[in-house]
Amino acid sequence: MLTSVPEHDSTTKNARALELPVQVASPERVAILLNRNARRVSDRLARTLERVVGPENVFYSRNLEEAEAFSREIVQRGYGTVVCGGGDGTLVQGINLIQNYVHSANAWRVDRYERTNEKQTLLATPRFAFLRLGTGNAISKLVGATDPVNDLKRIVDFVPGRTHHMPLIESAGERFFFAGMGYDSILLNDYNWLKQHTHNRLIKPFLHTVGGYFAALFMRTLPNWWLGRAGRFEAKVISRKEAYYVDPRRGDCIEYIAPGSVLFEGPATLLSLGTCPFYGYGLKIFPFARMMSGKMHLRIGMLDPLRVLVNLPSLWKGAYRHPKLVQDFLVEDISVELGSPYPYQHSGDAQGMRDQVDFKISDEMLRLVDLYPPRRTSY
Repeated sequence: MLTSVPEHDSTTKNARALELPVQVASPERVAILLNRNARRVSDRLARTLERVVGPENVFYSRNLEEAEAFSREIVQRGYGTVVCGGGDGTLVQGINLIQNYVHSANAWRVDRYERTNEKQTLLATPRFAFLRLGTGNAISKLVGATDPVNDLKRIVDFVPGRTHHMPLIESAGERFFFAGMGYDSILLNDYNWLKQHTHNRLIKPFLHTVGGYFAALFMRTLPNWWLGRAGRFEAKVISRKEAYYVDPRRGDCIEYIAPGSVLFEGPATLLSLGTCPFYGYGLKIFPFARMMSGKMHLRIGMLDPLRVLVNLPSLWKGAYRHPKLVQDFLVEDISVELGSPYPYQHSGDAQGMRDQVDFKISDEMLRLVDLYPPRRTSY
């Protein structure tokens, strides 16, 4: 159907001035984009999901090239709801591929209108939903994803359903929910190494659970840390727009920081940021992620490994506070400079070494299907 431009969709910001119509696909049209490499994705599961939405609506990708081709087809066929099945990386990949195609298609239409005065309908980004089929599944806790088959039935049966307007972080042309360097990126590299070098068929399934991360922690991350093979990094963080410090001494009261200010400079063991409160397995690393609209939670830690282990329960729940060892900020646009290249990750996937990274809130808000039941207003 044709409609006015949604306020949250930056891909069509120029459409109002150019008076180009925007086509918003019906949410009842549901496509499933499955990552065949995800832990719980199998041919049998794919056939089960096909019975819910029809085999013509299930796109079963085994590599990036297939995922990219399927994403273009999903947009061209006019699906209004895209359900991504896999882990956090699968969801983020699907979001990026589809948004990139929508952006480029609309840029071509706008350019053609400016050059030839030919009006063409612009595309709107579909809404997204998540099936919990990966290892970490950070986003599942936010949206209430549990059993993938039952969740898919609920998405289909209760369309249009409720949606989150979810902010995304943007860096180097990619959009995601969380990123970081420090303990998280080192542990992720060690976890990937452990999976690659473990060939015992009885142990391999264990490595795809939270136990695999603890195995990597005690077998590689902590020994390497104490032997000096991994350690603190020097970081400087500058906020290019207004920011806020969350002061634990005042009950997590927020304190305004002017644009251009240095938020942090010195040694750190963790520098992470997110718009979703969780990493995987319910680890609430960003308890202030949804505190302020248009901001992401930046957390900088100076904790040694022993202090992390001692305080792991409160860190897991997002309740740990220490004005000297953990600093929390709400930011919109920051530049991070490191003293030397350091492992970096986003969405639970290793991204190589970085010595400088810029992060900002993406202009386009994500519409993410909420699977939790509505809040009760009376008891």
